[in-house]
Amino acid sequence: MGLVRIFLPLPRAAARLAPERGGPLLGAALSYCVTPSWAGLRSPSPARRLAWAEEAVAVYRATADADGLGRALALRAHALLLSGRYQEACAAVDDAVAVPGAQPSPALTAFAGDVRAQALAGGGRAEEAVSVARACVEAYRGLSAPERRGRALGSLPGALRTYGMLLAEVGRTEESVAVYEECAALLAAMSLRELSQVELVRPRVLAELVGGLRASGRHEDALGVGAEAREALRGPVAWAAPESVLPLRVRLLVDLARCHSATGAPVEARACAVEAVAEARKPLGASALPSALTCLADVLAELGEQDRESGIRRELDDLHPDFTTDRAGG
Repeated sequence: MGLVRIFLPLPRAAARLAPERGGPLLGAALSYCVTPSWAGLRSPSPARRLAWAEEAVAVYRATADADGLGRALALRAHALLLSGRYQEACAAVDDAVAVPGAQPSPALTAFAGDVRAQALAGGGRAEEAVSVARACVEAYRGLSAPERRGRALGSLPGALRTYGMLLAEVGRTEESVAVYEECAALLAAMSLRELSQVELVRPRVLAELVGGLRASGRHEDALGVGAEAREALRGPVAWAAPESVLPLRVRLLVDLARCHSATGAPVEARACAVEAVAEARKPLGASALPSALTCLADVLAELGEQDRESGIRRELDDLHPDFTTDRAGG
């Protein structure tokens, strides 16, 4: 994929010189660049991804390739989702599945559903998003073997992760945990090649499963998953997507600290909380700093270390006003 990005000027030149042949070539190259990355490659910024997607849509509109246009529109919807433009993402999904003359593949339809579910949730419509996510999971289950093996858009593990996340968001914690556990089992059975295509799904699923188990009061089970979750958040994935991985790592460490406290192991809880604060002090983890500091202060209080606890509480009080009490909740 990196080479395709580097050599984009070549298909752009071909599209200018011979639009009939060069246009589809450029559209395919741009769509390939926008498609979610494989393991070990840094993802482009949302703004750059969206620019490529917009260019691909414009290129395909000038061709007779209706299916290519539908795919480009679906990728544009995903890029809008990553940019936080949720209402526009939903509209782009509608465009992607309604291109005149196109025959959307089951994989494209499933991917569009996953994007719609996440966009609905991002726009504050989580209850509505749950049913969309459930239908998306069933769509991925129905994909034929060639579609599953190919470079299909999205994946069943990704759809399950979306569904589990949304169930948790609407307070259906036990159902959410069951979905996360199913997804974790599916990921555990995948080959390294298969996992390379869903590189961010596994760490997210494991970390969020720990949070769900903690919320369900299953603290020992959460600690049992914790070691695997921590390992999943290291290595190439941390290098490729630090903006996603670092806050997730802080959240995981806070959950583990809380679980250690709940099971009568405050020393282990302190170790996790201290590590969470250290990670949150890094620039990309700053949004999770209040939660980490609150957790550490609570653990220090449990251990009777009042002086250190007071220092952490003062730091919490001195934080920027944007870090509200709600965001600081553990």
